Amino acid sequence: MGGTFSPREWGGLEVNVVSDVRRLIIISNGHGEDAIGAAIARELARLGLEPLPLPLVGSGNAYARAGFPVLGPRREMPSGGFVRFNPKALLADLRSGWLAMTREQVRVLRAAASGAATLVVGDLYGLFLGSRYGGRPLFQVQPLVSVRYPGAQGLEALEHLPAQRFLLPERLLMHRAARVYPRDPESAAWLQARGVAHAVCLGNPLLDAVFGEAPLEPSPPYLLLLPGSRADAYFSLPIMLEAVRELRPLTLTPVVAWSGLDLGGLQAPGWALERLIGREVGVTHTLIHLDGTRVFLAQGAFKSALLGSKLAFSTSGSAAEQAAGYGVPLVGFPTPGPQYTASFARAQQQLLGKALTLTLPYPREVAQAARALLHHPQAYQAAQEEGKKAMGVPGAARRIAEDIAAYLRYLPQISSHTR
Repeated sequence: MGGTFSPREWGGLEVNVVSDVRRLIIISNGHGEDAIGAAIARELARLGLEPLPLPLVGSGNAYARAGFPVLGPRREMPSGGFVRFNPKALLADLRSGWLAMTREQVRVLRAAASGAATLVVGDLYGLFLGSRYGGRPLFQVQPLVSVRYPGAQGLEALEHLPAQRFLLPERLLMHRAARVYPRDPESAAWLQARGVAHAVCLGNPLLDAVFGEAPLEPSPPYLLLLPGSRADAYFSLPIMLEAVRELRPLTLTPVVAWSGLDLGGLQAPGWALERLIGREVGVTHTLIHLDGTRVFLAQGAFKSALLGSKLAFSTSGSAAEQAAGYGVPLVGFPTPGPQYTASFARAQQQLLGKALTLTLPYPREVAQAARALLHHPQAYQAAQEEGKKAMGVPGAARRIAEDIAAYLRYLPQISSHTR
C-alpha cells in the first residue's frame, strides 16, 4: 500500500516513450481541499509540471496565495459545499446561481482538458466532473473519507463499516483513475479489497497544507480558537469567547485564527472589536470584553499560531485535523451548521479519538473540558499522541506529486501480449 509508483510494476503494461504531458488541472471541491491542492501544486511545480487549479467551491484563495492562476468562476455558495443529504442547502445554492456557475466551470474544464492530465482533490462530485470532462490520465486524492475508527484492527474489523464511507458511485468512478490516493492505509486496503487495485496510501497531505506564517506579537503558549471558515463561525466564536472568560485567570494567550469571513456578521454581546490600522496579516483585530478580557484575532498566521498553541477550541474541519496532527488537543461542540453539525462532529471525533473532546455548545462546558486536559498531564499526552497517530507524518504532498510526475513521464500502454 505504500511506496511511490514504478512504471514497470503495473501488471499488463509496459513503459511507453517519455510523455509530453506537463499541464495538470487540479479540481478541488472544498476549502480544505483547496489547501491540499495548493500544497500538491507547489510540489508539482517544483518537479517542472504546470498546475492549473479549478476550485469548485469558494474563491480558491489558497491557490492564489500560493501564486497559481485560478481557472473558472470563483464564488462562495451559501452551503459552503455541504449539500450531501441536505436538500435545504442544495436549494439555497440553486437560488444563488449554482447551476450557472457549474456550467461555466464545466466549460472552462473542457477547454483546458486537451493535452492535460487531471487531479481531483475531493470526493464523488469532483471525481464525476474530472472523469467526465477532464483530461487524461486522471488521478484522485481522497482526503475526506476514512474507514478508520477507534479499535479497528485489520481488514476483518473493517468489514462491518457502513458502505456510505466510500459511496458505490465514487468507487465505480475510481476505476477510471490511474491512481487513487486515500488518506490512510486502512482506507487503501478497504478500497483494494473492493476492486480499486490502484488505491495507494502515500500519507495524508493535509499536514502539508498548513499555511500562514505571518508573525504574531502576543507571546505563546496560545489557546487557539478555530471557529471555521463557514457560517458556523458566527455561532461558535461567541461561545468560545465566553469560554475564555470562564477560564480566567488565563495562563494561555487566546488567539482566533480567522479565515477571512465578514467580521460585520459577528455578534458577541459585551465584546468590542477593534481594528489595528494598517494590519492585513498577523494580529489584525483585538476583541476586548467589558471586564478587560482580551482576545487577539489573527489572519494569515495560522501556521504561526498553530506552532505556538497548547490547546484549541474548534468547530472547524481541516484546521482541526491539522492541529491534531501537530499535537494540539482540541475541544469542540456542535453548531447548527452548515459544516460542524452534531453528525460531523461525531465523525471527526471517531477519526481523531482522544485528540478531540466534544461538549455541549455552552461556554462553561467548553471551559471545563479545557481544564480537564490542562490539569491532567496523562489525559493531555494521550490526546496529543492520538492526534499525531491519526494524521500521520508530513511529506505526503511531495510523495503524491512525485508519484504523479513518474506516471506522466512514463505513460504506460497496453503491451502487445495483452491486446
